[in-house]
Amino acid sequence: MDGVKGMFPRKLLRYRLRRGVIYPHFLDAGDPEHIRMAEGVVEFYEAWLGGERGRIPFEELIYEVGDDRLAKGLSYAMMHLYQFTSRGAEPGLKIRPLELRLRLFKAVGSTKPGFSEDRLRTLKEFIESHQEELGALSLEEVEEYLWSDDPRGFILSRRAGRPSPEEVIRCYNMEVLDTILSNSKMITFSTKGSRKMPLGTFVKRLVRMVKELGLIYEGRMNDDLAKVGIYGPIELFGRPTRYAWRLSTLFNRAFPVLREASSWTLEVMVHLRRGDFPCILTNENLPELSGGLKPPEPLKPIFDSGVEERFYNIMRTVESFRVLREAEPVIVGGTLIVPDFVIERPDGVKYYLEIIGYWRPEYTAKKRAKLQELERLGFKNIILLVDHEYSRYFEDIGYPTFTYKMRGNRLEAPYGRIVKLITS
Repeated sequence: MDGVKGMFPRKLLRYRLRRGVIYPHFLDAGDPEHIRMAEGVVEFYEAWLGGERGRIPFEELIYEVGDDRLAKGLSYAMMHLYQFTSRGAEPGLKIRPLELRLRLFKAVGSTKPGFSEDRLRTLKEFIESHQEELGALSLEEVEEYLWSDDPRGFILSRRAGRPSPEEVIRCYNMEVLDTILSNSKMITFSTKGSRKMPLGTFVKRLVRMVKELGLIYEGRMNDDLAKVGIYGPIELFGRPTRYAWRLSTLFNRAFPVLREASSWTLEVMVHLRRGDFPCILTNENLPELSGGLKPPEPLKPIFDSGVEERFYNIMRTVESFRVLREAEPVIVGGTLIVPDFVIERPDGVKYYLEIIGYWRPEYTAKKRAKLQELERLGFKNIILLVDHEYSRYFEDIGYPTFTYKMRGNRLEAPYGRIVKLITS
């Protein structure tokens, strides 16, 4: 409990299990007790601003908060509002602190048996013999730089202004949700839609986000209910992975869509030591969350939407058919299809084109199963355009499969063969 950053582990998750359903213990910004507790945590961090990480008594937070797991969970959340940085600016040296220490130890060991009776004198001699690397740094500056990469000496500072208790509560609640998502097997968004957000629009927008983040999904839709399920890291990998940050990012991006849908449900199947249990969040019970939390590393889209853009710009020039991008979802036996393109001939015959631009064993298995289900249901007019590196995984799927390759900014694809298939 030393001000670490990142998603806090499952063992810190506070919840109650009632009738087989998980109810996470979120904090309530409307509860005066929670506000006072969060303010006390802020006071603690404010009191230690400028202090070294190794000297801050984080264990005192347990007494301030009154709950061991909550205090430790809050220490994770607070790292979205505070940070630890190395003391002072780096002096612009090409040599790293670790390498400099190793040279110093080697220099001492070569003349003495690993010890120096006169520490300052030894350090001065070392600086004189390494003036080319150390430049005009003083003895004090070199001493400070030698250990500037030790996290125990990092200094506590704010990321922005002094946070409010409400901000602390929102950050903590988002950490709780992140931990639930990171230990999930399946995450299912359900809605009946609204006038502002019809079911088809909801599905299109949500699936577009899912695809951009490289998540694996399945969908179901009937006349009055749409369900989009996303596979969690436990289902795909058997353990929490960085994949979970993509789920958190999806939730943040999808939240405006959910708000417009008015009535919605998010069901997360959570894996715990005692088994798998659902956690159900709705538009009525979702707590205040911080939507500005960033993952520990930038999340780049796995699939390059530029491939779609280039393909569309070429295919729409063909006069023999009409190309629709981000068309309405298609329902086949209850299975939801959100094709990248719908290509419609003048006689009304439609082809549904899917671009597959990334590969993982988990993705392939789920994608193949979905395509095989569609084929079994008699759905014929699907065309696959697959990155040439991964085409072998889809050759025997039962649908026409073509490959593409990116050469710089140019998309190489068998446009003529695709046009011939559609118009024949």
